[in-house]
Amino acid sequence: MPEERYRFTVRLSAEADHMMKKAMTIDNCQSQNEFTENAIRFYAGYLYAKDATEYLAPVLTQVMRGTLDGFGTHINRNLFRLAVEDAKTWNLIAGLFQVSPEKLQYIHNKAIGEVKRLNGRLTYEQLFANPPELDAVDITEDDE
Repeated sequence: MPEERYRFTVRLSAEADHMMKKAMTIDNCQSQNEFTENAIRFYAGYLYAKDATEYLAPVLTQVMRGTLDGFGTHINRNLFRLAVEDAKTWNLIAGLFQVSPEKLQYIHNKAIGEVKRLNGRLTYEQLFANPPELDAVDITEDDE
């Protein structure tokens, strides 16, 4: 059963008529009726703000997606650069100190504890001012 439709007369200013005809092509509306119905749904959603998805969701989703895509790309590039620098540092450190797997595991666990305790806010300055005690292991000796 087709949807029941109602007829009413609309009087528009020349400016509003021009705006509607120009916007119809942007919105891909096939008729002035379709455009008017879309405009009423949009504006009513705006007024009631209960069904904001009809007018906000598509626009906000598109804007947020574009913003987050650009931000994600930027973060990924910087994380890659940081990972390369980190890998170089660790390769240098590994070449300088011959550390047994047991000692490395101890240092790893200690680092995890420090980061958790400081909620990820560990800096070189903090470590330099108060170096961690490694009494349980001696990382300068090589156990063979």
